[in-house]
Amino acid sequence: MESLLGQRPERFRLTIPLADAFAFAMGWSDLGYARANDEMRCIMGLLVIDSLEYSEQWRASAQVRERLLRKWPGRFCF
Repeated sequence: MESLLGQRPERFRLTIPLADAFAFAMGWSDLGYARANDEMRCIMGLLVIDSLEYSEQWRASAQVRERLLRKWPGRFCF
């Protein structure tokens, strides 16, 4: 089924464990990237939040969002 914009509705999902993705988003891990940047970390953070909300883990999602906001104040993605 196509969306109103004529594009296929794709869902982006994490293919790594949530704990690893969260560590990357917080800057505690580089997941093997030679040059991980802040934008990559923000996108990963959004995917972590999305995965938690999709599985209806609202409290965990709120905690992750709060920690990411403290780590990356003023960023576009949180």
